[in-house]
Amino acid sequence: MSVTRYSFAGNRFFVLERMLEQGLQVGAIFAVAGSYLERALAERGIAYEAVGCKKELIAGLEAAEFDTFVSNGCPFILPISRLQGGSEKRFINIHPSYLPDLRGADPVPGALLYGRDSGATCHLMNDDIDAGDIIARIRIPNTPDLDCGLLYQLTFKAEREVFDLALERDFEPDGPQQGGKEDIYYTLKPEHLVFSWQQDSQSIMNRIRAYGTRGQGARFVHAGVTFIVRDAEMVDNPFLMGYLDQYQQNEVVYNYEGMLLVRKDRAFLKLKRIDGELDRLPVGTLLGAV
Repeated sequence: MSVTRYSFAGNRFFVLERMLEQGLQVGAIFAVAGSYLERALAERGIAYEAVGCKKELIAGLEAAEFDTFVSNGCPFILPISRLQGGSEKRFINIHPSYLPDLRGADPVPGALLYGRDSGATCHLMNDDIDAGDIIARIRIPNTPDLDCGLLYQLTFKAEREVFDLALERDFEPDGPQQGGKEDIYYTLKPEHLVFSWQQDSQSIMNRIRAYGTRGQGARFVHAGVTFIVRDAEMVDNPFLMGYLDQYQQNEVVYNYEGMLLVRKDRAFLKLKRIDGELDRLPVGTLLGAV
C-alpha cells in the first residue's frame, strides 16, 4: 500500500504540527514569508521554503512531488485546475469559519462584527474562493464572552480537530456547499475599524470585540483626534441606572484611570484599554457631536 505524500502551505503552524505528530509524510513546506509559521519552523529546524508571492508558491508546487496539498492560512488564490493538470492530486484547505458562511480572508473578526457563529472547515479547493466541497466542519457558537484574541485561539484548536476528522474520512467530501442568502463574505478593510457614535451600542460593542487585538483596535474620531479602543463592556448597575436620564446620549459620564464611561442607548458603555489623549474628553463631552 502506497504512502500518501503531503505538501503544505500557509502562515499558521497548528495544522502542520498535527500532521507531523501523526507521522504523515510531509515533503515540501511553503511558509508565507514573515509569518508565524516561518518563525515556528525556523525555531524547530524544520526545512521549508519561504514564499512571498503567489508566483513563487505556484512555481514551488509545480516542482514538488505530492499526492495531497494542505493549505492553512495561505493568502494566495491558486489556479487549482492548472495545478491538478488532470492528475489525481487532492488540494485541501483548512478555513477558519463554518462554511459556507464567512468566506474570505478575515472570517474571525467578521464573525464577531456580525454576531455569527464561527469554527473551522476542511474542504476541497477549486478555482473559486473557499467554495469547494466540504469534508468536515466544527462550529464555535457566538457568545458575548468571546473577544477576537480568544476566538483566534479557539479557532486554531478547531482547525487541528477538523483536520483530524477529515483525515479519518480520507478527505472524502460530504457534498457541495449549500450557501444561503444570509451567508457573509468578509475581508477586512481599514475603514471597518472605525465606529461612529451614531451606531447603537451593540454595533459598537461588536466592532470593539472584532478588532480588539494588540495590532488592530477599533477606533473613533472626536474633534479630529483618533482614539483606539481594544475592550468594552455594557454597564447597567442599578444605582448608576437611577441617574441615566440625567445624561445625554453619547455623553462622557466619567473619565477615570484610562477608561471612559459613556451614556449609550438605555445603559452605559465602558471603554477600556484606550490609546489616545483622554484629557481631550473631559466629563460632559458629547462624543460624535459636530
